[in-house]
Amino acid sequence: MRTRRQILDAAGEVFAGIGYEKATVSDVLERSGVTKGALYFHFSSKEDIARALLAEQTPSEDLVTPQRYRLQEVVDGVIALAGRLRDDARARGCFRLCLEHGPDGKYGRDWFLERVAFNEGLLVRARERGELAAHVAVRETAEFLVSAFIGLQLMSQAVDGETDLDMEGRVGLLLRQVMPHIAVPAVCAELDFGPGRDGDASDRDKDTPDRDGAAPVPPGRGPGAPGR
Repeated sequence: MRTRRQILDAAGEVFAGIGYEKATVSDVLERSGVTKGALYFHFSSKEDIARALLAEQTPSEDLVTPQRYRLQEVVDGVIALAGRLRDDARARGCFRLCLEHGPDGKYGRDWFLERVAFNEGLLVRARERGELAAHVAVRETAEFLVSAFIGLQLMSQAVDGETDLDMEGRVGLLLRQVMPHIAVPAVCAELDFGPGRDGDASDRDKDTPDRDGAAPVPPGRGPGAPGR
C-alpha cells in the first residue's frame, strides 16, 4: 500500500500544480519515484488514478467529532475542509480536478453533490434539535455553504497563490457572518468559529446524544418560542 500512497500523493501534487487535463501519467510517474510497472500494477490509466483520489475524498460523518450542536459540526466540517486543502496535496488535486470539470463534468458533479448532501444531513438533524431559524430552507442552505466555500477558495487562490495559510481563518470569518441568519440566537452564541478546532472532548457536552438520538432544544428556543 505504500507504493499506492506514493502514487496518489504524487498525482495530487501534479493535478494541483498543472491541472488534470495537462497532467500525464508520465508526470505522475516522475513525481512519485516509483517504477512504471509499479504504477500500472495499481492503476491502469490517469482516469483510474483520478477516480481513486476522488473516492478517498468522500465526506463522512465519521470525520466530524460529535458536538453539542449539529451546527457546530457543520462549522467544523467546513473549516476542516479548508485545512485539508491547505495541508493535503491529494485534497488540493481533487479540488482542482473537480473545478476543471465543473458540476456537470464526469468528476466534478459527485464531489459537489456529496458535500451538499453531507451538509444537508447535518442541517436536517439541526432542525430536528431546534437549532435552525424557522425560515431556513435546508437544501438551499447546504448548497449555499458549498458554493460560498468554493468561491472563497477560488478568490483566495487568485489573490494569495496556490496555498493560503490563513484559509481556515477566512472560512471561519465567512461562517461567522452567515450563521446568525441560519441558527437560532441561543445556538449561534455558542458556536466556535476558530481555526484549527480539533473537536476534542472539551468542546463536547458530556450529555451529547448519538447523532440519531433525541436531544434537548436550547431553553426558550423550541418550536413556537419567541424569536423563531
